[in-house]
Amino acid sequence: MAVVFSREIEDHNKITSGAHTEIFFAATMLAQKMHAPNLKLQLGGSVPLCNVADVDIVELPMTSTGYDLIRYAESVHDHPDTFLFYGAPGREKYYEEGSDLQHVNHFWFADKFFVGGIQADRWGNTNMIGLGTKDKMTFRGPGTIGINDIAVGVRDTYVFLTAHDKRRLVEDVDFISHPGKKICRENKFFGDGPKWMVTPKCIFDFDPETLHARLAKLFPGVTIDEVKENTGFQVMVADHIEEVAPPSRDELDVLRAEVDKTGVLRH
Repeated sequence: MAVVFSREIEDHNKITSGAHTEIFFAATMLAQKMHAPNLKLQLGGSVPLCNVADVDIVELPMTSTGYDLIRYAESVHDHPDTFLFYGAPGREKYYEEGSDLQHVNHFWFADKFFVGGIQADRWGNTNMIGLGTKDKMTFRGPGTIGINDIAVGVRDTYVFLTAHDKRRLVEDVDFISHPGKKICRENKFFGDGPKWMVTPKCIFDFDPETLHARLAKLFPGVTIDEVKENTGFQVMVADHIEEVAPPSRDELDVLRAEVDKTGVLRH
């Protein structure tokens, strides 16, 4: 999954992260070392802008809020200064009809955001709030932590789950912390909702007509039937299913020897 996300990252991209996304950190740092040395990674806490293209990584970070990440920072600043140091100075030009900034860093924020959740549903909505109802919550998650602001201000978002089963991939999430494709399209958010939902078994994109999650790619060794049997909503299947190319030797070498030397992703 880290390699798949790394391949999606382009040089000079501006990327922001959640609090606990080791897969995403690995993807970003792998991209910086292999093909995107000029990308900007914004992490939480003290808000350092990290670049590890030519830096020895002590250990893959497990949280974006740790101050030890300052060791990888090009600059460190307070959160309100994000819009001065991180976003592009497009201001009102983003909203002008025909502007060449219409598809770049909307709302002065980022090109890509990777978001996880307790649940995800057929529309790409994710839930980090909890399970149950507002009157009786059976499990409480970390909450929305500002993700809705990111949802409307990032060009491409990617939903990822670290397990693929019917408890996590559901018909409708109990709560929405990050709006999916349907909500973003109906409300005309510039971000337009998630591009993909990625699990350890497959990649879903979204049908352009129904905006329903659609099986588009399988990881090696996984079958369509296996995805259907472990998904809690009816699986729509694309006309042509691709198999995700496995990691190359170069990708694995850099990931294991330079990005994740202590094996955080394997734990």
